[in-house]
Amino acid sequence: MDSKYAKLAEKKQWKKLTKIAEGKNIDDIIQVAAACGLGRDEEPYNILVDLTSHKEQAVQLAAINGLGECRHSIDSQITRLMWLSERNSGNTEITGAISRAVAKLRAAKR
Repeated sequence: MDSKYAKLAEKKQWKKLTKIAEGKNIDDIIQVAAACGLGRDEEPYNILVDLTSHKEQAVQLAAINGLGECRHSIDSQITRLMWLSERNSGNTEITGAISRAVAKLRAAKR
């Protein structure tokens, strides 16, 4: 990923990314979620967790994918994702994304 958001993530500009994530442009928010997936710190993890509650499903999916990539606290991420899975049990697109993210995290933990 070579976006301006990825560059902000590389520079650990989490406050700027948080501000963009709180904005109204869905495409920008999705790109922020992808950029946060590159993170290994608590801040990008927190941004992703917040985005899992976004009203737009595309943002939720991007946040779930980001959580599958982020390596801040794998056990915590798996727990969070399993909780989300229970809350979204009727939504196969969300639960499928969660299953893939959990599989990535478990593989990374080995």
